[in-house]
Amino acid sequence: MSNTKQDIRKTSHNSFTLIVNKFGVFFMILVLSVVGVLVSPSFLSSTNLLNILNAVSYLGIVAAGIAFVIFCGQYGDLSAPMTMATTGVICVEFMRYGLWYGIIAAVIAGAVIGMINGFVIGKLRVNAIIWTLAMNFILEGLVRWSYKGTQIYPDMATEKTYTTGFFLPIMAKLDPNIMDIDLVSRAAAFNGLATTYPLGVPLVLYVMFGVMITGYIIMSKTTFGNQLKVVGSSYEVGKMSGINATRTVMMAFMMSSIFASIAGVFMTSLNQVGAFYIGQGYDFQAVTAIILGGMSLSGGRGSMIGVFGGVFTLGLISNILTLLGIGTFTQKMITGAIFITVVAVNAKSLRKLGRDYA
Repeated sequence: MSNTKQDIRKTSHNSFTLIVNKFGVFFMILVLSVVGVLVSPSFLSSTNLLNILNAVSYLGIVAAGIAFVIFCGQYGDLSAPMTMATTGVICVEFMRYGLWYGIIAAVIAGAVIGMINGFVIGKLRVNAIIWTLAMNFILEGLVRWSYKGTQIYPDMATEKTYTTGFFLPIMAKLDPNIMDIDLVSRAAAFNGLATTYPLGVPLVLYVMFGVMITGYIIMSKTTFGNQLKVVGSSYEVGKMSGINATRTVMMAFMMSSIFASIAGVFMTSLNQVGAFYIGQGYDFQAVTAIILGGMSLSGGRGSMIGVFGGVFTLGLISNILTLLGIGTFTQKMITGAIFITVVAVNAKSLRKLGRDYA
């Protein structure tokens, strides 16, 4: 008598299942666009669409980075919010040497945070969610301790600013003349990053599309992208295939933190202040957008095009609810309910297609 178990999953499917599986989030974008037009005739105007894209540009940059982490099977990067805040503060600190020095210092700091995350998770195989959450707490404690819970403003040039910061005392020893630097013009340039509109389009939107395109090329057109996919599908198979899985995971987390640092610089510029709360909530929003875009939390499946679709979907939902006069807190509840529904429908469609493993 055979003990072989039969696969009793229902794999029959209808046309709706095929549509959801093939077009995914873009089918939802079409539906939301129709709803938006019914709510407001000006919904599809260039001005409103630009406002939607501008509203989700910061989220898009963060999501593009975390997508690398999820693609390689590590579930997410919960240190992204404090990576944004920490690198924003560092940018303001080092801006006293020049705007580009501040931006470069912030990106380098983000790379270091990602490298630490990637080494611990990739080499020591620590749970990604637990470690990155712990890193988030560590960074928050460091920033709040360093500035005694206060904020740092780009145009502050008092002696108190230099003595309370963590980095400036070191910089002052390297360059005693730093106290004589006029910060007014540099502060104005920094604060203008988030409000600059080349050709009528926000600068941060150019950055988001640049990041998305770069992520798409890396994921789908390079050897490293293939390695991410293999490691995401199975860490052990990746190692047996000759892939340096530790380095692959480390690079994924470095990409996540670098992209988060870029978003952190722009977010700090938008708020015109460096503070520990910059970036709060962007980790879960990014994961939501990534899942809506069809990327699997188990790794090895998804694309950057889908990530953009997920980000844009969240923007559409928020915009429609705003046009309906629905408040922020109610929007969060409705967005959460929509997210759960979409994930359930997507999971059901995968089961019907015999791909619930993905």
